[in-house]
Parts: sequence; structure tokens; C-alpha cells
Amino acid sequence: MITRKIFIVKIALMLSTGLFYLPSNTNAQANPVPDYPSRPIKLVIPFPAGGSSDGIGRQIADKLSGVLKQTVVVDNKGGAGGIIGTDYVAKAAPDGYTLVLVDVFHTSTPIYTRKMPYNALKDFTPISLIGRSPAFLVASPYFQVQTAREAITFAKANPGKMTMAIAGTGSVVVDLFKARSGLNFISVPYKGSSPAMIDLMSGQVNVMITTMASAGTHIKAGKLRPLAVTGNKRNSDFPEIPTFAELGINGMDYEQWFGIMGPANLPKPIIDKIFLAMKQVLNMPDVRERLSGMALEVASPTPEEMKRKVEEDSNRWQKLAVELDIKPID
Repeated sequence: MITRKIFIVKIALMLSTGLFYLPSNTNAQANPVPDYPSRPIKLVIPFPAGGSSDGIGRQIADKLSGVLKQTVVVDNKGGAGGIIGTDYVAKAAPDGYTLVLVDVFHTSTPIYTRKMPYNALKDFTPISLIGRSPAFLVASPYFQVQTAREAITFAKANPGKMTMAIAGTGSVVVDLFKARSGLNFISVPYKGSSPAMIDLMSGQVNVMITTMASAGTHIKAGKLRPLAVTGNKRNSDFPEIPTFAELGINGMDYEQWFGIMGPANLPKPIIDKIFLAMKQVLNMPDVRERLSGMALEVASPTPEEMKRKVEEDSNRWQKLAVELDIKPID
């Protein structure tokens, strides 16, 4: 009995002095990757090089490399309107070394594609929203119109003659425009914004609804002509461009956005590490200046905000598909 009491006293003393340690599952799970990142991180851009996602992704990757003290490599995996590259990340190990830069197409592509290889909500971990931007109707310099009103007049007088480039198999903003305006034009699909932009500037297609991240440089160079902008007010960076509402086309409240996601079941310590790094990146003056030049408003980068945006837009486009009777294709 005395021996047992002595043993208990010794254990109590060892616990109080820290000489005796019992492993805790809670502590082990709270920080399972203390050395992350210990090797290069791959940031997949699911579109060809040269487009808006590529430009934004490369700047983010460069800045993240400095903050995380580890190389962040951009990997362009274009094809199928972003599905191929995004699916690659959905099936990657949830270890934080394979991420994807997504945009609004992540939530709209499922309404146009019957055989989606992944679930846009369930198969990914939201990490950080980057920024949001209105969309701009831009015209080829070879198109005969000078203003948005002239473009609308042309489309009304020539049903099925005006051609509209779209990046991917379908575009919700183009379908919104067609439904809200009542115009009859031809949609021409491309594998990404970059090849669409090339044909637009060369006059192969007449118009496109895109972002300043894609079109801004070409507009400033006089290779494209801006006509109208989505949203309920003019964009402060391009105040001379009228809204669709000013032209009598209501309901064009669409916005483009960009963000970072990883595969499903990414551990919280990794999410937090990337999110905090993204917060630093998006507070850098040169990053904010460049994003502003693309008419991108820097967003709250939290995982919760990213999750909310993806869920809200996914629900919105599903409702739009029902309203406009959009049928997915194989």
C-alpha cells in the first residue's frame, strides 16, 4: 500500500515538473505539418498562358514564393474550359503542395457540362479570395461600331450576324446579356480568354464580354474598344464606360472573381498558413496597384469569404440555368 502511494506521488511530481509527457492526439492534429512548406508548391492555372488567370496567377505565385520562403511554380493546364487543370487538383493529395487558381467559371461550368469529373463545392478546400471585378463588353477595332448603342442597333438590325467570343463551353454573362437584351447573336467558344482575345483583335469575331485583366492592356494600346460594363454603377477606374443599365439592359449584375483553392480535406494549419501568406501578398502596394489597373477590387482573402462566394455563385447559376433553360452538353 505504501509502495503504491509512493508511486502515485512520483507520477504527480513528474507531471508537474514536465519530466513525464503523455502524447496528445489534440496537439498532434493541431499542427501536423510544422515544416510546411518544405518543397516547391505547384499553382495550377487551368487555362492557357497569356489570359487573365495566368497574369494574376503568376504575380500571386511570385509574391507567395517570397512570403512562404519556398518556390511557388505556375503550371498551366488548359483545356475543356478549365476542367482539365481543375480536375488535376481535385485528385491531388491534400498536402498543400498542389493548389489551383479558380475564377467565376469554376461555379458556372457545371451548368454547361453534363459529365463533370468533380464537384465544384465538395471536392475543393477554399483558401483565399483574391479580387472581384465587373465585366466589360469590348469590340474588335475591325467591327464597324464605335459605341455600345451602335452595337445594339447593329445586332437588332442584323439578327444572327454579330459574333460574340466566349472563353469555354458556355458563359453565364453572355447568356445573361442575351436574355436581358433580347438580342440575337452568335456565340463562338474558345479554349480560353487568350485565344479568344487574339481572334477578337484580328477581327475574326466582333465582340466579347471579359475583364480588364484580359482586355485592359489591349484597350490602352488601341487594339480593342470598350463599350459597356456590368454592375449598377460605372467603374471608377474606367468612368467613361457606361453601364448596361444605362443602355436599357437591366439585370447585368455579373462580376468576375479570382481565388485560390486546394483539394478537399486540406488540413487547417496548411489553410491558415496559405491564407496568412495571401493576406500579406494582397496588402503589398505593388500588387494592389496592378490589380487596380485590371479593375480588380482586392477582396477579403479569408477562407470563409472564398467559401461563401463559391456557394452563392454556384446556387445562382443553377437557378439561372433553370430560368434560361440552359442544357448541359456532353
